[in-house]
Order: sequence, then structure tokens, then C-alpha cells
Amino acid sequence: MPFNSESASLGGQKSKRGKSIATEVRNQITEVAEELIRAIDIPSLNNKDKVLYLKAIMPFILSKNERVDTNQMPTEFQIEIIK
Repeated sequence: MPFNSESASLGGQKSKRGKSIATEVRNQITEVAEELIRAIDIPSLNNKDKVLYLKAIMPFILSKNERVDTNQMPTEFQIEIIK
């Protein structure tokens, strides 16, 4: 039996390659993650934890190809240190 696209397709069906449970597992993990995110009491977090939380969720909020217009960003800012 020569190897061609037809025999490859039949072989793939027999071995069930490409049909993994990864999608089901990914969906379950997503549900757990969403439940955990909803359970976080954000107002009770300290500033450091809020920054870490924001840092963790930013990749899921902004697309990787989204560009930031630097013309609208402030060029001057003031930092106040509170002791």
C-alpha cells in the first residue's frame, strides 16, 4: 500500500491522531480559572498584589499585536513618594 494523502487519512483515522482530549482539558482548566478569578476579592488586595494581578491578566486582555499610540501617552509625569 503506497503512502499518499488517501492512505495517510485512513491511517490517521485508525490511530485517532489529531483527536486528543486536549480541547476538553483546556475547557475544564478555563472554567476553573474563570471561577478562581471571580472569587478574588480585588478590593481587599494590597497595592503590590493588585499590580501582580493586573500583570497576570494583561496578556489575556490585550492582543499581542495591539499597538499603543505613543502620541497620546504623557511625556511628563510626577511621582510622589509617600512614607
